[in-house]
Amino acid sequence: MPHDSRFADAAGRGGQGELVEPLSKARPKGRSGSKVSAKRLAERRAAERRSMSITQANPLALSRQEMGILSKRLLVLALSDVTRDDQSLEPIRITAWEYAQLFNITGKSIYSRIEESARELLEQTVQIKEPNGDWVMFQWVSEARYENGRDSKDQMACIELRIHEKLKPYLLQLRRDFSIIPTEQLLSFESFNSMRLFEVLYTASYAGERETLTFDVDDLKLRLGLDGKYERFKDFRYVLDKAQDEFKRYTCLTFDYSASKVGRKFQRVAFTIIKNEVFKPRVRLPASLAQRVPRDVDKEQLLRELQAADALREIGWAQEVDRTVQRHGPQRVIEIVSYARRLQGRAEATGRPILNLAGFVNSLLTQGFEPPRDEHKEEASERPLSVEEARGIAASIADGFHQARRDHARCSWELMSAENRDLIHTIMQATLHRFTLDRIAAAQWEGPLYETSRLDVLVSHNAVTFGEGLSDVKTYLRDTGMLREYPEEARRVIEAELNDAL
Repeated sequence: MPHDSRFADAAGRGGQGELVEPLSKARPKGRSGSKVSAKRLAERRAAERRSMSITQANPLALSRQEMGILSKRLLVLALSDVTRDDQSLEPIRITAWEYAQLFNITGKSIYSRIEESARELLEQTVQIKEPNGDWVMFQWVSEARYENGRDSKDQMACIELRIHEKLKPYLLQLRRDFSIIPTEQLLSFESFNSMRLFEVLYTASYAGERETLTFDVDDLKLRLGLDGKYERFKDFRYVLDKAQDEFKRYTCLTFDYSASKVGRKFQRVAFTIIKNEVFKPRVRLPASLAQRVPRDVDKEQLLRELQAADALREIGWAQEVDRTVQRHGPQRVIEIVSYARRLQGRAEATGRPILNLAGFVNSLLTQGFEPPRDEHKEEASERPLSVEEARGIAASIADGFHQARRDHARCSWELMSAENRDLIHTIMQATLHRFTLDRIAAAQWEGPLYETSRLDVLVSHNAVTFGEGLSDVKTYLRDTGMLREYPEEARRVIEAELNDAL
């Protein structure tokens, strides 16, 4: 699932959610060039057909929207036909028969309903908050055309929509901060408010990974297009209660909520997000719709995703491979892994090998580092480092330093006697926060949270000692020689950013 660093961490200590940022008012074998078996490609295609979805940037998913349920359904169908690796927004055609089958509409009313929905889409705007706090507003579609199909016996009556060009940055070529929302679940809702709340909570919780979210009531109403309505919170409860019921029946998430007052007014509403294991979408996509994704133009995309997954597995990737590929994009994963391998070869030649290649790749991906497109044309010494580049390098070094310390501590742990291990576990149970202990116990005392917490206890109780090369980051830099090839000024900038990072 997708992540956006601009959202406050709503899964804080003790489960107390922090306020979600308000919206301004006015998400086997072979390297990158390896071949993929026809069977695996067919399996991936079949899975994609079963999981038609809307992929959109998080700011769009969390934007202010207001329209009727029929128009929203038509928009969902149109956006589901756009993939994030498309190069342009082509006209999208939805037949009247598909629309009628999907929503069980009979008779001639289908044509008037499509016309009404298309007209409303042309009139409605979306308001999106930009990273600097500004907002931008534009229409959803720039053109709608109805074709009755009478001129061709092979053509059915359909509506053709052209998504507004201003939406391209929020739909196409997405690499980070985007969400992938299942179409069948979205279309199952019976009200627009419930559908919009699902988009907001699904995106802000990273598909249920973040367990607690807190919103300003007015801000949440703004995102749902309800600003100025339901002035009394007990009236707004009707919207939340209806959505809660529909979530439980039709979607992979459900929620509990509670409101808190500031003075005499209910100011905030806190959601506890719960994954719903028992649900059944109310609608099923007609085969003609479900089979559009993947289209022929997506075959190369599926191949790249499999290649990216294989590249990660080959370097010993410990995290969930498919989620990593979806979050960062297959092309970027392939490029980063290839670049990291080249750097690994250079490092080995200098006698300073990269010991944890998977950890190094993870740092490059999560810090947003992009490899130079042509290393031979632009060496680091030919131009000054930008602040962003220096921060990226510093963050990667800090991650490498901490990972090396974790690896050393893991080796020390494996050499410990069973008695000493039990002692450390006892200290962890006595010193860690109850919420952290509950999470560790739920994971069967395994995983990254357990290892990080164990390392903290080992260090704080002098149960592990680090050699001089891992005693501090300055010594680590000296021994690894990571900045040896950088000019003096570049080293100074990176070291300054590194001090801030630590």
